[in-house]
Amino acid sequence: MSSGPRVLIQFGRLLSINKHAALPCTCVRRLGTSTQYHQVKKEQSKSVVESAETGSGQLQTSFATKAKDNAKTASYGMVIVVGIGVTGVIAYTVLNELFSSNSPNALYEKAASQCMEHPKVQDMLGEPIKAFGEESRRGRRNRVSHLVYQDEEGRKGIRVQFYLQGRRNRGIAQLDAREDSSGTMQTRFIVVTVEDFLRNTIVVQDNR
Repeated sequence: MSSGPRVLIQFGRLLSINKHAALPCTCVRRLGTSTQYHQVKKEQSKSVVESAETGSGQLQTSFATKAKDNAKTASYGMVIVVGIGVTGVIAYTVLNELFSSNSPNALYEKAASQCMEHPKVQDMLGEPIKAFGEESRRGRRNRVSHLVYQDEEGRKGIRVQFYLQGRRNRGIAQLDAREDSSGTMQTRFIVVTVEDFLRNTIVVQDNR
């Protein structure tokens, strides 16, 4: 019977000791929960900041990409405009060369017709007669040799040379034209030199 109360006392002490020991454990758990809460809040705040920074970076990248694309479009547009301008200048020059009455080709066409219809040229070269320009490396004879100059009074002049081929002989035709007071080219002379032993010269037109 004497051992019973001791056991109870000891058991009570143990319980008391266990109760006092359990309190720190409960406090530690509560402190741990509070720390985890603050860590979660901190991580959430960090995620929000990182998301904001990522969104800002994407916005800057998108703006830079659009600016780069706009610069490319502007440069391409400028190249196209310049190309159209150059093409227009070339087209104007070619058309002016072909259809202007003051162009070397127009003077050549008119002088060639006069030469082929001239009786003395027909007699010296022999009919039929054809006119042509300088012969190229590919055998073409379309290019007309010409020289542009200015006289002592500052007026523009053109000298054109082409060839005439007849049944018997070949001739070299030369013409000289000069601007008048209105700016129109007027033929000064057309002469044909026959390529034979005598080197005869035929004056087709002389307005000097």
